[in-house]
Amino acid sequence: MHQEQKVSLVGLLVWAVCALFFTYEFLLRTVLGTFQHPIMYDLHLTPFSFAILSTTAYMAIYGIMQIPIGFFVEKYGIKKSLFIAAIICGMSVIGFALTQEFKIALLFRMLMGLGSSFGFICLLLAVYDWMPGKNIGLMIGLSQLIGTMGPMLAAGPLNSLALDSNTPWQSIFLGLGFFGLGLTILILLFVKNNPNIIAKFKIIEKSSSVTSDLTKLLSQKQVWLIAIYSALIYFTIEYLSENEGKAYIELNGYSSRFASYMITLTWLGYAIGCPIIGFLSDLLKRRKLLMSCAALIAFFSIIVIVYYPISRNILIAAFFFLGIGTSGQSIGFAIMAEQCSKSYLAAGLGLNNAIIALLTAINAPIIGWLLDYSKSTATVLSLADYHFGFTFIVILIGSAFLLSTLFIKETFCRTTKEFTVLYYNRSSKE
Repeated sequence: MHQEQKVSLVGLLVWAVCALFFTYEFLLRTVLGTFQHPIMYDLHLTPFSFAILSTTAYMAIYGIMQIPIGFFVEKYGIKKSLFIAAIICGMSVIGFALTQEFKIALLFRMLMGLGSSFGFICLLLAVYDWMPGKNIGLMIGLSQLIGTMGPMLAAGPLNSLALDSNTPWQSIFLGLGFFGLGLTILILLFVKNNPNIIAKFKIIEKSSSVTSDLTKLLSQKQVWLIAIYSALIYFTIEYLSENEGKAYIELNGYSSRFASYMITLTWLGYAIGCPIIGFLSDLLKRRKLLMSCAALIAFFSIIVIVYYPISRNILIAAFFFLGIGTSGQSIGFAIMAEQCSKSYLAAGLGLNNAIIALLTAINAPIIGWLLDYSKSTATVLSLADYHFGFTFIVILIGSAFLLSTLFIKETFCRTTKEFTVLYYNRSSKE
Protein backbone atom coordinates (compact mmCIF):
# COMPACT_ATOMS: atom_id res chain seq x y z
CA MET A 1 0.00 0.00 0.00
CA HIS A 2 1.19 3.56 -0.58
CA GLN A 3 0.41 7.01 0.73
CA GLU A 4 -2.48 8.40 -1.30
CA GLN A 5 -1.51 11.26 -3.57
CA LYS A 6 -3.69 14.29 -4.10
CA VAL A 7 -4.03 16.13 -7.37
CA SER A 8 -1.91 19.29 -7.35
CA LEU A 9 -1.10 21.98 -9.87
CA VAL A 10 2.56 20.96 -9.82
CA GLY A 11 1.64 17.32 -10.42
CA LEU A 12 -0.67 18.23 -13.29
CA LEU A 13 2.08 20.35 -14.89
CA VAL A 14 4.60 17.50 -14.59
CA TRP A 15 2.12 15.07 -16.13
CA ALA A 16 1.12 17.55 -18.87
CA VAL A 17 4.71 18.13 -20.00
CA CYS A 18 5.40 14.37 -20.01
CA ALA A 19 2.19 13.79 -21.99
CA LEU A 20 3.22 16.51 -24.45
CA PHE A 21 6.58 14.83 -25.02
CA PHE A 22 4.82 11.47 -25.48
CA THR A 23 2.59 13.08 -28.11
CA TYR A 24 5.68 14.57 -29.79
CA GLU A 25 7.58 11.29 -29.93
CA PHE A 26 4.46 9.52 -31.24
CA LEU A 27 4.28 12.13 -34.01
CA LEU A 28 7.94 11.50 -34.90
CA ARG A 29 7.23 7.78 -35.06
CA THR A 30 4.67 8.13 -37.86
CA VAL A 31 5.43 11.40 -39.64
CA LEU A 32 7.69 9.95 -42.34
CA GLY A 33 4.71 8.15 -43.86
CA THR A 34 2.98 11.48 -44.51
CA PHE A 35 5.91 12.63 -46.66
CA GLN A 36 6.80 9.26 -48.15
CA HIS A 37 6.94 10.27 -51.83
CA PRO A 38 9.13 13.39 -51.47
CA ILE A 39 11.45 11.66 -49.01
CA MET A 40 11.82 8.65 -51.32
CA TYR A 41 12.48 10.96 -54.27
CA ASP A 42 15.05 13.14 -52.51
CA LEU A 43 16.92 10.24 -50.89
CA HIS A 44 16.53 7.87 -53.89
CA LEU A 45 14.74 5.13 -51.94
CA THR A 46 12.74 2.02 -52.85
CA PRO A 47 9.73 0.79 -50.82
CA PHE A 48 12.08 -1.63 -49.07
CA SER A 49 14.71 0.95 -48.13
CA PHE A 50 12.02 3.43 -47.09
CA ALA A 51 10.51 0.79 -44.75
CA ILE A 52 13.98 0.28 -43.25
CA LEU A 53 14.33 4.03 -42.74
CA SER A 54 10.81 4.84 -41.56
CA THR A 55 10.00 1.85 -39.38
CA THR A 56 12.88 -0.56 -38.77
CA ALA A 57 15.56 1.97 -37.83
CA TYR A 58 13.20 3.64 -35.38
CA MET A 59 11.32 0.71 -33.89
CA ALA A 60 14.33 -1.59 -33.47
CA ILE A 61 16.14 0.93 -31.25
CA TYR A 62 12.88 1.84 -29.49
CA GLY A 63 12.16 -1.78 -28.64
CA ILE A 64 15.67 -2.78 -27.60
CA MET A 65 16.00 0.20 -25.27
CA GLN A 66 12.75 -0.20 -23.32
CA ILE A 67 14.12 -2.04 -20.28
CA PRO A 68 17.57 -0.28 -20.21
CA ILE A 69 15.82 3.10 -20.38
CA GLY A 70 13.65 1.99 -17.48
CA PHE A 71 16.72 1.52 -15.30
CA PHE A 72 18.13 4.86 -16.50
CA VAL A 73 14.93 6.75 -15.61
CA GLU A 74 14.78 5.08 -12.21
CA LYS A 75 18.36 6.12 -11.44
CA TYR A 76 18.37 9.68 -12.80
CA GLY A 77 14.72 10.68 -12.49
CA ILE A 78 12.16 12.12 -14.90
CA LYS A 79 13.65 15.59 -15.34
CA LYS A 80 17.15 14.60 -16.45
CA SER A 81 15.86 11.70 -18.54
CA LEU A 82 13.22 13.72 -20.36
CA PHE A 83 15.64 16.63 -20.89
CA ILE A 84 18.16 14.31 -22.56
CA ALA A 85 15.41 12.66 -24.60
CA ALA A 86 14.09 16.00 -25.91
CA ILE A 87 17.58 17.11 -26.95
CA ILE A 88 18.22 13.81 -28.76
CA CYS A 89 14.86 13.97 -30.57
CA GLY A 90 15.15 17.64 -31.50
CA MET A 91 18.72 17.41 -32.81
CA SER A 92 18.10 14.17 -34.69
CA VAL A 93 15.02 15.58 -36.49
CA ILE A 94 17.00 18.68 -37.50
CA GLY A 95 19.82 16.47 -38.74
CA PHE A 96 17.35 14.31 -40.67
CA ALA A 97 15.92 17.39 -42.38
CA LEU A 98 19.37 18.54 -43.51
CA THR A 99 20.77 15.24 -44.78
CA GLN A 100 20.78 14.10 -48.39
CA GLU A 101 22.26 10.64 -47.89
CA PHE A 102 20.39 7.49 -46.91
CA LYS A 103 23.04 6.25 -44.45
CA ILE A 104 23.12 9.54 -42.56
CA ALA A 105 19.32 9.73 -42.57
CA LEU A 106 19.26 6.18 -41.17
CA LEU A 107 21.53 7.23 -38.30
CA PHE A 108 19.34 10.21 -37.42
CA ARG A 109 16.21 8.06 -37.60
CA MET A 110 17.77 5.64 -35.13
CA LEU A 111 18.52 8.56 -32.81
CA MET A 112 14.87 9.59 -33.04
CA GLY A 113 13.97 6.10 -31.82
CA LEU A 114 16.48 6.37 -28.98
CA GLY A 115 15.12 9.70 -27.75
CA SER A 116 11.53 8.55 -28.16
CA SER A 117 12.10 5.41 -26.09
CA PHE A 118 12.02 7.58 -22.95
CA GLY A 119 8.51 8.88 -23.59
CA PHE A 120 6.17 6.17 -22.33
CA ILE A 121 8.31 5.24 -19.31
CA CYS A 122 8.63 8.85 -18.13
CA LEU A 123 4.90 9.35 -18.58
CA LEU A 124 4.12 6.25 -16.50
CA LEU A 125 6.47 7.42 -13.76
CA ALA A 126 4.84 10.86 -13.72
CA VAL A 127 1.40 9.29 -13.36
CA TYR A 128 2.41 6.97 -10.54
CA ASP A 129 4.42 9.60 -8.65
CA TRP A 130 1.99 12.52 -8.93
CA MET A 131 -1.55 11.17 -9.36
CA PRO A 132 -3.97 9.58 -6.86
CA GLY A 133 -3.89 5.80 -6.87
CA LYS A 134 -7.64 5.60 -7.44
CA ASN A 135 -7.22 7.52 -10.71
CA ILE A 136 -4.19 5.65 -12.08
CA GLY A 137 -6.18 3.72 -14.69
CA LEU A 138 -8.00 6.85 -15.82
CA MET A 139 -4.79 8.89 -16.08
CA ILE A 140 -2.96 6.22 -18.06
CA GLY A 141 -5.92 5.90 -20.42
CA LEU A 142 -6.10 9.66 -20.79
CA SER A 143 -2.35 9.77 -21.40
CA GLN A 144 -2.65 7.23 -24.22
CA LEU A 145 -5.57 9.18 -25.69
CA ILE A 146 -3.46 12.36 -25.69
CA GLY A 147 -0.51 10.45 -27.15
CA THR A 148 -2.52 9.46 -30.22
CA MET A 149 -2.84 13.13 -31.07
CA GLY A 150 0.72 12.82 -32.36
CA PRO A 151 0.02 10.46 -35.29
CA MET A 152 -3.33 12.18 -35.89
CA LEU A 153 -1.51 15.50 -36.37
CA ALA A 154 1.26 13.83 -38.36
CA ALA A 155 -1.17 12.69 -41.05
CA GLY A 156 -3.99 14.98 -42.22
CA PRO A 157 -3.11 18.31 -40.58
CA LEU A 158 0.61 18.29 -41.42
CA ASN A 159 -0.09 17.14 -44.97
CA SER A 160 -2.65 19.92 -45.41
CA LEU A 161 -0.18 22.45 -44.04
CA ALA A 162 2.47 21.32 -46.49
CA LEU A 163 0.06 21.37 -49.44
CA ASP A 164 -1.58 24.71 -48.64
CA SER A 165 1.68 26.54 -47.98
CA ASN A 166 3.74 24.66 -50.57
CA THR A 167 6.23 23.88 -47.80
CA PRO A 168 8.88 21.18 -48.47
CA TRP A 169 9.17 18.29 -46.03
CA GLN A 170 12.61 19.50 -44.93
CA SER A 171 11.10 22.71 -43.55
CA ILE A 172 8.39 20.78 -41.73
CA PHE A 173 11.04 18.59 -40.11
CA LEU A 174 13.16 21.58 -39.15
CA GLY A 175 10.13 23.04 -37.39
CA LEU A 176 9.52 19.76 -35.58
CA GLY A 177 13.17 19.64 -34.53
CA PHE A 178 13.11 23.13 -33.04
CA PHE A 179 9.82 22.31 -31.33
CA GLY A 180 11.56 19.37 -29.66
CA LEU A 181 14.37 21.62 -28.47
CA GLY A 182 11.76 24.06 -27.21
CA LEU A 183 10.30 21.27 -25.07
CA THR A 184 13.55 21.26 -23.09
CA ILE A 185 12.58 24.66 -21.66
CA LEU A 186 9.24 23.32 -20.42
CA ILE A 187 11.00 20.29 -18.97
CA LEU A 188 13.50 22.45 -17.08
CA LEU A 189 10.75 24.72 -15.78
CA PHE A 190 8.02 22.27 -14.78
CA VAL A 191 9.23 18.65 -14.59
CA LYS A 192 10.58 17.31 -11.31
CA ASN A 193 10.41 14.28 -9.06
CA ASN A 194 7.91 14.31 -6.22
CA PRO A 195 9.89 15.01 -3.02
CA ASN A 196 7.00 14.06 -0.75
CA ILE A 197 6.23 10.64 -2.10
CA ILE A 198 6.92 7.77 0.24
CA ALA A 199 6.52 5.08 -2.34
CA LYS A 200 9.02 4.69 -5.10
CA PHE A 201 8.27 3.51 -8.62
CA LYS A 202 9.98 0.23 -9.32
CA ILE A 203 11.04 -0.84 -12.80
CA ILE A 204 12.00 -4.24 -11.41
CA GLU A 205 11.78 -5.30 -7.77
CA LYS A 206 15.27 -5.24 -6.26
CA SER A 207 14.43 -7.69 -3.50
CA SER A 208 14.85 -10.54 -5.94
CA SER A 209 17.40 -11.44 -8.57
CA VAL A 210 16.88 -9.69 -11.90
CA THR A 211 18.26 -12.73 -13.71
CA SER A 212 15.93 -15.07 -11.84
CA ASP A 213 12.90 -12.90 -12.54
CA LEU A 214 13.70 -12.56 -16.23
CA THR A 215 14.19 -16.32 -16.49
CA LYS A 216 10.77 -16.92 -14.94
CA LEU A 217 9.22 -14.33 -17.23
CA LEU A 218 10.75 -15.64 -20.44
CA SER A 219 9.88 -19.25 -19.58
CA GLN A 220 6.12 -18.50 -19.58
CA LYS A 221 4.46 -19.51 -22.82
CA GLN A 222 1.45 -17.28 -22.24
CA VAL A 223 3.66 -14.21 -21.87
CA TRP A 224 5.10 -14.76 -25.34
CA LEU A 225 1.69 -15.45 -26.89
CA ILE A 226 0.26 -12.23 -25.41
CA ALA A 227 3.23 -10.18 -26.60
CA ILE A 228 3.03 -11.66 -30.10
CA TYR A 229 -0.73 -11.00 -30.26
CA SER A 230 -0.13 -7.39 -29.25
CA ALA A 231 2.49 -6.98 -31.96
CA LEU A 232 0.40 -8.63 -34.69
CA ILE A 233 -2.74 -6.61 -33.98
CA TYR A 234 -0.92 -3.27 -33.62
CA PHE A 235 1.45 -3.53 -36.59
CA THR A 236 -1.08 -2.54 -39.25
CA ILE A 237 -1.91 0.91 -37.90
CA GLU A 238 1.77 1.67 -37.39
CA TYR A 239 2.74 0.44 -40.86
CA LEU A 240 0.02 2.27 -42.77
CA SER A 241 0.95 5.49 -40.95
CA GLU A 242 4.69 5.23 -41.51
CA ASN A 243 4.87 3.61 -44.93
CA GLU A 244 2.54 2.78 -47.81
CA GLY A 245 -0.90 3.63 -46.42
CA LYS A 246 -1.21 7.09 -47.90
CA ALA A 247 0.30 6.06 -51.24
CA TYR A 248 -2.07 3.10 -51.53
CA ILE A 249 -5.16 5.22 -50.91
CA GLU A 250 -4.03 7.76 -53.52
CA LEU A 251 -3.51 4.98 -56.05
CA ASN A 252 -7.19 4.10 -55.65
CA GLY A 253 -8.04 7.53 -57.07
CA TYR A 254 -8.37 9.58 -53.90
CA SER A 255 -6.62 12.86 -53.17
CA SER A 256 -3.51 13.25 -51.03
CA ARG A 257 -5.54 15.24 -48.52
CA PHE A 258 -8.23 12.55 -48.23
CA ALA A 259 -5.59 9.84 -47.93
CA SER A 260 -3.84 11.64 -45.09
CA TYR A 261 -7.07 12.16 -43.19
CA MET A 262 -7.84 8.45 -43.48
CA ILE A 263 -4.67 7.79 -41.47
CA THR A 264 -5.80 10.40 -38.96
CA LEU A 265 -9.22 8.72 -38.78
CA THR A 266 -7.58 5.36 -38.04
CA TRP A 267 -5.75 6.86 -35.06
CA LEU A 268 -9.00 8.47 -33.92
CA GLY A 269 -10.60 5.02 -33.93
CA TYR A 270 -7.63 3.71 -31.97
CA ALA A 271 -7.88 6.56 -29.45
CA ILE A 272 -11.59 5.91 -28.93
CA GLY A 273 -11.22 2.15 -28.93
CA CYS A 274 -8.53 1.89 -26.24
CA PRO A 275 -10.63 3.14 -23.31
CA ILE A 276 -13.85 1.53 -24.58
CA ILE A 277 -12.39 -1.94 -25.09
CA GLY A 278 -10.45 -1.64 -21.84
CA PHE A 279 -13.63 -0.64 -19.97
CA LEU A 280 -15.60 -3.51 -21.48
CA SER A 281 -12.90 -6.03 -20.58
CA ASP A 282 -12.99 -4.76 -16.99
CA LEU A 283 -16.78 -4.79 -16.88
CA LEU A 284 -17.15 -8.28 -18.36
CA LYS A 285 -14.03 -9.64 -16.61
CA ARG A 286 -13.04 -11.13 -19.95
CA ARG A 287 -9.80 -10.08 -21.62
CA LYS A 288 -9.65 -12.95 -24.11
CA LEU A 289 -13.13 -12.32 -25.53
CA LEU A 290 -12.42 -8.65 -26.20
CA MET A 291 -9.03 -9.48 -27.74
CA SER A 292 -10.69 -11.86 -30.19
CA CYS A 293 -13.48 -9.40 -31.01
CA ALA A 294 -10.94 -6.62 -31.65
CA ALA A 295 -8.90 -8.86 -33.95
CA LEU A 296 -12.05 -9.85 -35.87
CA ILE A 297 -13.03 -6.19 -36.35
CA ALA A 298 -9.52 -5.38 -37.58
CA PHE A 299 -9.53 -8.41 -39.91
CA PHE A 300 -12.75 -7.48 -41.73
CA SER A 301 -11.69 -3.83 -41.87
CA ILE A 302 -8.35 -4.58 -43.53
CA ILE A 303 -10.08 -6.94 -45.99
CA VAL A 304 -12.29 -4.04 -47.11
CA ILE A 305 -9.37 -1.59 -47.27
CA VAL A 306 -7.12 -3.88 -49.31
CA TYR A 307 -9.57 -5.60 -51.64
CA TYR A 308 -12.81 -3.55 -51.69
CA PRO A 309 -12.09 0.22 -51.40
CA ILE A 310 -15.07 0.92 -53.62
CA SER A 311 -16.26 4.25 -52.19
CA ARG A 312 -15.26 7.09 -49.88
CA ASN A 313 -17.87 6.21 -47.26
CA ILE A 314 -16.85 2.56 -47.15
CA LEU A 315 -13.20 3.53 -46.79
CA ILE A 316 -14.01 6.01 -44.04
CA ALA A 317 -15.86 3.33 -42.07
CA ALA A 318 -13.17 0.71 -42.72
CA PHE A 319 -10.29 2.90 -41.56
CA PHE A 320 -12.19 4.00 -38.44
CA PHE A 321 -13.02 0.41 -37.48
CA LEU A 322 -9.47 -0.65 -38.26
CA GLY A 323 -8.41 1.77 -35.52
CA ILE A 324 -11.05 0.31 -33.18
CA GLY A 325 -9.78 -3.20 -33.90
CA THR A 326 -6.09 -2.46 -33.47
CA SER A 327 -6.85 -0.85 -30.09
CA GLY A 328 -7.21 -4.42 -28.83
CA GLN A 329 -3.46 -4.18 -28.37
CA SER A 330 -4.07 -2.12 -25.24
CA ILE A 331 -5.67 -5.14 -23.52
CA GLY A 332 -2.35 -6.93 -24.00
CA PHE A 333 -0.83 -4.83 -21.22
CA ALA A 334 -3.67 -5.66 -18.83
CA ILE A 335 -3.64 -9.39 -19.47
CA MET A 336 0.17 -9.40 -19.37
CA ALA A 337 0.02 -7.85 -15.89
CA GLU A 338 -2.35 -10.60 -14.79
CA GLN A 339 0.02 -13.27 -16.07
CA CYS A 340 3.11 -11.91 -14.31
CA SER A 341 4.29 -12.23 -10.75
CA LYS A 342 4.77 -9.01 -8.75
CA SER A 343 8.55 -9.34 -8.89
CA TYR A 344 8.72 -9.19 -12.70
CA LEU A 345 5.52 -7.35 -13.59
CA ALA A 346 7.28 -4.28 -14.97
CA ALA A 347 9.65 -6.48 -16.95
CA GLY A 348 6.63 -8.24 -18.48
CA LEU A 349 5.09 -4.93 -19.53
CA GLY A 350 8.45 -3.87 -20.93
CA LEU A 351 8.72 -7.14 -22.85
CA ASN A 352 5.26 -6.59 -24.32
CA ASN A 353 6.23 -3.12 -25.52
CA ALA A 354 9.58 -4.36 -26.84
CA ILE A 355 8.08 -7.23 -28.85
CA ILE A 356 5.55 -4.85 -30.41
CA ALA A 357 8.38 -2.57 -31.53
CA LEU A 358 10.74 -5.32 -32.70
CA LEU A 359 8.15 -7.24 -34.73
CA THR A 360 7.03 -3.97 -36.29
CA ALA A 361 10.66 -3.33 -37.23
CA ILE A 362 10.88 -6.78 -38.84
CA ASN A 363 7.51 -6.89 -40.61
CA ALA A 364 7.70 -3.49 -42.32
CA PRO A 365 10.68 -4.29 -44.57
CA ILE A 366 9.14 -7.67 -45.38
CA ILE A 367 6.18 -5.87 -46.94
CA GLY A 368 8.60 -3.45 -48.62
CA TRP A 369 10.46 -6.40 -50.10
CA LEU A 370 7.20 -8.00 -51.27
CA LEU A 371 6.23 -4.77 -53.01
CA ASP A 372 9.65 -4.47 -54.64
CA TYR A 373 9.48 -8.11 -55.74
CA SER A 374 6.00 -7.70 -57.17
CA LYS A 375 6.94 -4.68 -59.31
CA SER A 376 10.04 -6.30 -60.75
CA THR A 377 8.83 -5.60 -64.32
CA ALA A 378 7.36 -2.15 -63.68
CA THR A 379 8.66 1.25 -62.70
CA VAL A 380 5.88 2.11 -60.26
CA LEU A 381 3.65 0.14 -57.92
CA SER A 382 0.22 -0.92 -59.16
CA LEU A 383 -2.89 -1.90 -57.23
CA ALA A 384 -2.09 -5.53 -57.96
CA ASP A 385 1.32 -5.06 -56.33
CA TYR A 386 -0.32 -3.63 -53.22
CA HIS A 387 -2.87 -6.46 -53.11
CA PHE A 388 0.04 -8.90 -53.22
CA GLY A 389 2.13 -7.16 -50.56
CA PHE A 390 -0.73 -6.23 -48.23
CA THR A 391 -1.92 -9.85 -48.11
CA PHE A 392 0.85 -10.22 -45.55
CA ILE A 393 -0.98 -7.72 -43.32
CA VAL A 394 -4.20 -9.69 -43.68
CA ILE A 395 -2.35 -12.84 -42.61
CA LEU A 396 -0.86 -11.11 -39.56
CA ILE A 397 -4.24 -9.90 -38.30
CA GLY A 398 -5.81 -13.28 -38.99
CA SER A 399 -3.01 -14.88 -36.95
CA ALA A 400 -3.77 -12.49 -34.08
CA PHE A 401 -7.38 -13.68 -34.10
CA LEU A 402 -6.32 -17.33 -34.03
CA LEU A 403 -3.85 -16.70 -31.20
CA SER A 404 -6.42 -14.94 -29.04
CA THR A 405 -9.16 -17.47 -29.78
CA LEU A 406 -7.28 -20.76 -29.59
CA PHE A 407 -4.11 -20.28 -27.54
CA ILE A 408 -4.27 -17.34 -25.11
CA LYS A 409 -5.83 -18.24 -21.78
CA GLU A 410 -8.33 -16.10 -19.91
CA THR A 411 -7.22 -14.36 -16.72
CA PHE A 412 -8.95 -12.92 -13.69
CA CYS A 413 -9.03 -9.13 -13.87
CA ARG A 414 -7.40 -7.24 -11.05
CA THR A 415 -8.86 -4.05 -9.72
CA THR A 416 -7.10 -0.75 -10.28
CA LYS A 417 -6.10 -0.69 -6.62
CA GLU A 418 -4.48 -4.12 -6.77
CA PHE A 419 -2.67 -3.24 -9.97
CA THR A 420 -1.42 0.03 -8.51
CA VAL A 421 0.04 -1.59 -5.40
CA LEU A 422 2.37 -3.67 -7.56
CA TYR A 423 4.23 -0.53 -8.57
CA TYR A 424 4.87 0.73 -5.09
CA ASN A 425 7.12 -0.25 -2.22
CA ARG A 426 7.54 1.56 1.06
CA SER A 427 10.93 3.17 1.43
CA SER A 428 10.69 2.98 5.22
CA LYS A 429 10.32 -0.08 7.42
CA GLU A 430 6.85 -0.83 8.61
